[in-house]
Amino acid sequence: MADTNYTTEWSNRQTPRSFSECEAVLTSLDDTGLVQRLEAYRLVGRKGHPLRALWRAYVCSYVFNLPSTNALIRLLQDRPDFFRFCGFVTLPHRVTFNRFFNRLAAHAGLVEQVFAGVTNKLKALLPDLGDQVAVDSTVVSSFSRPYHKNKDGEVTKHSSDPQAGWTAKNSARAKYDGKEWFWGYKVHAVADANHGIPLGHFVTPANQSDNPELPNNIRHSEALLPWFSPSVVIADRGYDANSNHQYLLSKGIVPIIHMRKASKTKNNWYDGVYTPKGEPTCIGQVPMEYVRTDPASGHRLYRCAGCPLKNSQRGGIRHCDTEVWEDPMSNPKLFGLKVRRGSPEWDELYGKRQAIERVFKSMKESRRLNRHCFRGMAKVVLHALLSALTFQATALVKMQTGRAQEMRWMVRKVA
Repeated sequence: MADTNYTTEWSNRQTPRSFSECEAVLTSLDDTGLVQRLEAYRLVGRKGHPLRALWRAYVCSYVFNLPSTNALIRLLQDRPDFFRFCGFVTLPHRVTFNRFFNRLAAHAGLVEQVFAGVTNKLKALLPDLGDQVAVDSTVVSSFSRPYHKNKDGEVTKHSSDPQAGWTAKNSARAKYDGKEWFWGYKVHAVADANHGIPLGHFVTPANQSDNPELPNNIRHSEALLPWFSPSVVIADRGYDANSNHQYLLSKGIVPIIHMRKASKTKNNWYDGVYTPKGEPTCIGQVPMEYVRTDPASGHRLYRCAGCPLKNSQRGGIRHCDTEVWEDPMSNPKLFGLKVRRGSPEWDELYGKRQAIERVFKSMKESRRLNRHCFRGMAKVVLHALLSALTFQATALVKMQTGRAQEMRWMVRKVA
């Protein structure tokens, strides 16, 4: 019933302009190779429904943020103009759409090449695309229950999606331990930090930790986009690890990664010597002030910023005149090798991490990432790919039509 109401509401408010925008999205896709590969299955047997029409309908379902395949079929039934727009002769059955999606999932690599083609077109319009990128992950719930229980609380049936996994996220909505639990998958993504455009992603079970996936994220985007060579990678504290810092620095990339909180068993960071921003503390246990960097050695000079012991005139009290030189090479993760941790430049770069949060929010609310009925890794991979693909294509269309200021908007703005 929810799908029916949503589709009817969408049908009533839809305008012909939206179909023209969807047609522009479809035109921007270099999908000839994909459709030809799918049609290769039809060398024998009956002709069936046009595969290009099925492909166009599925792409439009993501542009229009429809919640399910059933909603797409209802829209085709209710709107003859949309039915003709897709290119159908007769209305396909739901099973036909499901079989087509299964076949498409087996060729997700070709869909990813279509995604890369759109990204390359955006790169031609935005030369700095991919120079500064943000890395993060988001949860996509599986369309299944993790298990079934009887009235006695005993598990009687396991999940119909055994490839999914559990994960917990801090949430104000949680009732007990401050964590909200999800059963499903994680989409690990790279997005441009200045333009808010996804550049690549892959999917894992939700119980896969973010930390070890940062190198895989970078390698995946490098394999997909030969020109991908970021100068800065921005990530939250979930990616804070020496191995990630070393990996990025070995590639000449500046890591802007927030540090994890101190352990509850310690009173301060690094035995009370340094702050989370990599600032040494004086003998008065006050963060010292950065003065300058030696251009020859790269060492950084810090001085006491004014603790209670500084300039003390009382006899017998130790005065604080601490001045130290720190070598960033001794701990690049703590100090920041090329960009000093805690500096205005570091803070400005880290503030750009919100770009990938906006990408995930837009994909979930406007590109159907949270609206699906799929189980299994292969289908969720394709689902996430189609969500990102239609996001990319919409941004490209707006760039090509002189609406660059609307590039991040996946829905029409209302005054």
